[in-house]
Amino acid sequence: MTEQARKLFKEGVAAFEQSRWAEARAAFLAALALNGHYTIRGNLAAAELKLGRYRDATEHLARCVREMAEDATSTAEERARGEAAYAEARAKVGTLVVRTKVDGARVFVDGTLRGLTPLADPLFVEPGAHTISVEHEDYETKKMTVQLVAGGQIENGVELRQRSAGAPPPKRLDTTMAPLARGAEEHARDPRTALLIGGAATAGAAVVAGVVFTVLANANASDAEEQRSLLHQEGGLDACKAPGAPPRCTELKDAVAARYDFSNAAFWSFVGAGTVGVGTLVYGLISRSPVNERRVHVAPLVGSNGLGIGVRGGF
Repeated sequence: MTEQARKLFKEGVAAFEQSRWAEARAAFLAALALNGHYTIRGNLAAAELKLGRYRDATEHLARCVREMAEDATSTAEERARGEAAYAEARAKVGTLVVRTKVDGARVFVDGTLRGLTPLADPLFVEPGAHTISVEHEDYETKKMTVQLVAGGQIENGVELRQRSAGAPPPKRLDTTMAPLARGAEEHARDPRTALLIGGAATAGAAVVAGVVFTVLANANASDAEEQRSLLHQEGGLDACKAPGAPPRCTELKDAVAARYDFSNAAFWSFVGAGTVGVGTLVYGLISRSPVNERRVHVAPLVGSNGLGIGVRGGF
């Protein structure tokens, strides 16, 4: 996994240097899934800044700077560069610092779970109004609305009051899926509608996975073509058949194999997206009886021995 992460990281760096920001981000995301080193996280944030994904970039840089400060092997130059990028990103978003004396409380921003107290880093949001909720089974829920501007920061010390004996605990929010758009809440109460929404979300996630794998396949194809061209300049591909073949032959073989693996993963991701999408459409047209609500999760999987998409849940 470490070796595969290193290859993906190099592909991300190469794409970044050629101003292919989306491809660089895709490669860095895949590398980060295999290795959580702050160097990968920092480069991912750099690509996200170029793409205007300021909240994502700020979250990655916050953790990058924190982990870099804890690492005795990081250099002063690295830390200064990370701090500068972090400051640039924070100027584009709103910063919310939530503190409470109660550990293990769930902090929600606009209905999405963002962490448990104590939070290691601040919360970053797009400029505008946001609803904050802090919940714990043993305490009364605390809710507030804040207005944040780009570069602004609000610090909230939240005091949670002990829940009275016999009072029902707060209803747990479903954090496995993004919040429904306004106006869809009533329809979501129907299990059939929930299943249709889950199917559509699954198909969409599979399409995203296919796009990521296609980008990585194209990057490896470009690398393979470059290695092949250099080998021709150095004497041709016949050198790879002789004993003691140059290292470039191994690099060419690895690039071709990676391109093949990523292409297969992209193909099956799109096949899965089409299958789920058609199945959801057919179900929506012919189904009449109620079904139990299901939650389905799809995510791209990248490993040293194979590629694909992971699906968890059921229909």
